[in-house]
Amino acid sequence: MDTNPTLNKICWVSVEEVEDEDGTSLTNIGQYIEPQPDTGWRLGKGETRFERCKREQQEGGEDLWSPFEDEEEWGLAQWLVKNLGQTRTDEFLKLPITQQRTKLSFHNSRSFLQRVDALPHGPGWTCKNVTVHGNRQDEAGELLQEEVELWSQDPVEYVKELIGNPAFKADMGYSPARAYANHVGQHRVIDEMWTADWWSNKQNTLPEGATITPIILSSDKMTLSQFRGDKSAWPVYMSIGNITKAKRRQASACATVLIGYLPAGKLDCFTPYERSLAGYRLFHHCMALLLHPLIAVSDLARR
Repeated sequence: MDTNPTLNKICWVSVEEVEDEDGTSLTNIGQYIEPQPDTGWRLGKGETRFERCKREQQEGGEDLWSPFEDEEEWGLAQWLVKNLGQTRTDEFLKLPITQQRTKLSFHNSRSFLQRVDALPHGPGWTCKNVTVHGNRQDEAGELLQEEVELWSQDPVEYVKELIGNPAFKADMGYSPARAYANHVGQHRVIDEMWTADWWSNKQNTLPEGATITPIILSSDKMTLSQFRGDKSAWPVYMSIGNITKAKRRQASACATVLIGYLPAGKLDCFTPYERSLAGYRLFHHCMALLLHPLIAVSDLARR
């Protein structure tokens, strides 16, 4: 059995040119790869979510394009999601020419979104209330506090989603390797995460055949998403280092997923002097809660 599904021998690897969403050319020249042996073993074959959904459709006698009528309606649904917002979708579906000539199974934005929601989807959202105890007192002498919301999705499930996505099959690396610009091995190239020394050094501390999945997190606290009322939050995105950087940079590839919204409370329960430090503490506390499933899985793997 082939225990290493990707870099199982020294070979030339070339990555074809891909044009990113902004028109940037992502070109990678041919490289000479020297993989580290006895890593990233294939232990068996599992069923991805996509395969499971297809099997359940077949077993249930559902049409391939369900919950839409056929391939053409499915294609229109894709176009609507990618190009129109909810208001524009409603306007398009209510046009006389759309209603009289297309004969769609959905006639407004609400019925269209109901079909979209019926499609297979990833982990659901959960909301955790976090109580922040301040250092200011109210008129009764009690310390003020503020309730904030942490919205999250299970990061472990999304790691499974990314690894099991067949669209990334040709863009995945499971083993550390040294990459060189020529076969002599004089000019080392470090471009992907698995070509760096960190991955190889960490691999040496793990059992034979183990696979490393590096977690890449990103957040932009300047890009706030408005929730109901005066509550705001900033998003947290996740990807994995097994996917090539060229694929991760393609917005249309969806190789980076949203896993949570960190609260951006006003923290008026603190004095102005303490408010900034309290904001940092709240950020790290909520990030720890968001990533707790990953920590739990890592602890379990060490046992």
